[in-house]
Amino acid sequence: MRVLYCDVDTLRADHTGPYGYRRAVTPNLDRLAAEGVVFDSCYCSDSPCAPSRAAWTSGQFGITTGAIANFGPATDIRMFERTRHGPFFGGHLYRNGMYTASISAFPERHLAYWFLGNFREWIKPSLSNGDDEDAATVTTVAVDWLRRHGREDNWFLHVHFWDPHIPYLEPQAWFDRAAGSGEPPSWPDEETIASHAELYGPHSALDLYEGDGTWSVPPPASPNPATMPDAVRNRVEFVRLVNGYDGAVMYWDHHLGILMDVLSELGVLEETAVVVASDHGESLGENGCYGDHPMANEASHHVPMIIRWPGVTDQLAEDRRHVSGLVYHLDLCPTICELLDIAVPAGWDGVSFAAGVRGHDLAGREHLVLSHGAYTYQRALRTPEHLYIRTLHPGCWRLEREQLYAIADDPHMTNDLVHDHERLAAELSGVLDEWRGRHATLSGPVPDPMEAARYEGPADAFAVGRYMSRLRHTGRAHLADDLERRLSQHWVTARRW
Repeated sequence: MRVLYCDVDTLRADHTGPYGYRRAVTPNLDRLAAEGVVFDSCYCSDSPCAPSRAAWTSGQFGITTGAIANFGPATDIRMFERTRHGPFFGGHLYRNGMYTASISAFPERHLAYWFLGNFREWIKPSLSNGDDEDAATVTTVAVDWLRRHGREDNWFLHVHFWDPHIPYLEPQAWFDRAAGSGEPPSWPDEETIASHAELYGPHSALDLYEGDGTWSVPPPASPNPATMPDAVRNRVEFVRLVNGYDGAVMYWDHHLGILMDVLSELGVLEETAVVVASDHGESLGENGCYGDHPMANEASHHVPMIIRWPGVTDQLAEDRRHVSGLVYHLDLCPTICELLDIAVPAGWDGVSFAAGVRGHDLAGREHLVLSHGAYTYQRALRTPEHLYIRTLHPGCWRLEREQLYAIADDPHMTNDLVHDHERLAAELSGVLDEWRGRHATLSGPVPDPMEAARYEGPADAFAVGRYMSRLRHTGRAHLADDLERRLSQHWVTARRW
């Protein structure tokens, strides 16, 4: 069997056709989903980029691997944990007869060279967009690899697309196509956008850009005004941002179509499994953030998971093509192993959802724990009905210590219920405590990495003094005072979890 895994950076599930998006921006993904299975409630266990990929390639949560952040020591995996009981996913495939290869700039971008332990072959595409790689560049490399190796058997190819990550650098034609693809999302409305002026943080409505990395004053203009506004102060500017994001999604989807066509041309499409997923999502107004993924919330952690597996998914009835149960992104590791008839290592936290791929009933997990360690330190508990969030360190964001949302009815997290439903919040908090206590012991004497790192604050919440200065110099002194007060609260720096 051949497996093509398209790892799409920053792809919101609800901005794709298979997840019901009102705009027609993913025709090729739609075609794939029509022959596959869509997991409606898939979440990355850890965000953003580095901890998410650490989780799915190790099969373990960040609290165990130690990788909870995007840069610095908190990005590193505790390599001594990579034993025969918990091997890297790609290494496990290789030892069981699959040739593994990756096309990605991720390892170098995040200095996450442990990622290469998954692959026998790594190809880094050229950085055709300055610091980042264009989807066309990635596809050129992937097509070349497929033409050389596609007809061979037993390979797993990981293709990582940077689009649609900010700063939405797709060609103008794709921005225009997105703008004409249908009505933009109705949320947030003008009133909500206006209220976001009283929020703050990296990539908040009035602080979309850092400037020189130290929160320059005055705030800089957009680095790519064709697809991103200077700020989000009204619906017009929000729609431009969404058009930029959706245009980048369309641009990626076009290149997915190219890869599918090449597989067909080689005569192996019906013998190749294709998986599309994302490392994390993207906030487009949720919790006041625009164009980033800085929290353990619905927008940042809900990801697409679509699997087309020849001989398994092609004959399924339509009502078997969507699975609603909660699953983790890292559950993909044991799922692929089961579908390939490879034993699942005992040390992985992932649980196979291959039954759902085969069209059988799949209840999913009772709850999920979500962790974020870049702009903030947060852990959250996602149940089918609710999302409980605990903040260990707010970074530079206007966040409360606890939040509770009836997420099934409030997907954009507009109504915090933590004070109205204290008993429920306490119950979910207890479940989160139990999870943390159980998993923090799996690395022996090594502490919970998020607890250990919180004293310095999140790596991306840097230059706090400069950010406060920006707030004061832009008529928002009251917000600077609020941030200073929040950072002085005992729970931000105390040793209590």
